[in-house]
Amino acid sequence: MAAHPMADLRKKLQENNLLDKPTAKSWVKVITLLAIVGVLYSAHIYLPLKFGLLLIPITALFSTTLAMTGHEGVHSSACQSKAGNTSLAAIVFPLFAGLSMEYWREKHNVKHHAHPNVINKDPDIHSWPFTFSEEEYKTSGPIRRFFQRYLQGWTFWPISLLVGHLMRFDGLKYIATKPFKSKKKKRITKIWLLDTSLIIVHFVLWLVLPVAFGLSWQATIGFYVLLWGLVGTCLTAIFIVGHAGRPVITEYDQNWRLQIETARRIKFGPIGSFFFVGLDYQIEHHLLPALSHFNLPKASPLVKEYAEERGWEYEEVGFLRALWRSTAALHTAWKTPSIVIDGSEQGNANKIEDFSHGELPTTES
Repeated sequence: MAAHPMADLRKKLQENNLLDKPTAKSWVKVITLLAIVGVLYSAHIYLPLKFGLLLIPITALFSTTLAMTGHEGVHSSACQSKAGNTSLAAIVFPLFAGLSMEYWREKHNVKHHAHPNVINKDPDIHSWPFTFSEEEYKTSGPIRRFFQRYLQGWTFWPISLLVGHLMRFDGLKYIATKPFKSKKKKRITKIWLLDTSLIIVHFVLWLVLPVAFGLSWQATIGFYVLLWGLVGTCLTAIFIVGHAGRPVITEYDQNWRLQIETARRIKFGPIGSFFFVGLDYQIEHHLLPALSHFNLPKASPLVKEYAEERGWEYEEVGFLRALWRSTAALHTAWKTPSIVIDGSEQGNANKIEDFSHGELPTTES
């Protein structure tokens, strides 16, 4: 029987104790971030409006980082036990962020991680009204095609202010409809009840209690909408640099290669890496989603060696360059064909190596 394609890599990771999940570190980070955002939120209550507006980007940055720790809990990469991961994810996602754990797991773990950048399979590259490939552009209507060709690259970042709210809405829709779509025994599960209950508590804590304690409803709703709008933009910046501008795929013959060549590693110092919660190591995270983000920096050289031994492209760039490439790719996505990953065809390999490294293009064909 043939050995698993990742058997040697996993052996090296195990030898370096990188498969262990540092539960204590994960909880310390979450509790520290909760304390920081608690102080920041309190400051917004007492500061004059103009100072509050100056402070809110910092508040949004730390709120985004806290929200991203829930991503680890859903991946079961934060704690050794299932109960620990579920508890961490529950506190951060439905309670703090108002985002359904079940929705995120279905969208992100099940669909995106299994098929990153794969047409008709990865929900992250199918986001109306945008397009990420020539194939989707050709199937769009005339008004949408005009938007995709001339406007999407310029409007993407302003529209990102809606991302946090839209994800929350999609999560609410998911948990509201799940009992009617699932099989009888899976309609009302313990996780569904926990998810739903904590989302209700989230809205009470964020929108009801502040008004009950004397804050105006206008200030309460305004702060909520603005904060989570900025969090949405921060989340967009974190996720888009990991995949946008990398190949969009129609077919592939090697899943491990797909995980590596549709992602990129972002070069950061320890401070930047703290805020990314492991997604600066997007390649490593996709190849090893259950690996704690605390262990990804040490795993990175092993993963890079694994890729290079097989002749697979391992892209690593700085954050600003990755942001530029990702944004530039949005301008030309309408005329960027998807490709096939086929290790037996050298021509396809060359397409990946040459994929989208140009300057910001014009919208003319």
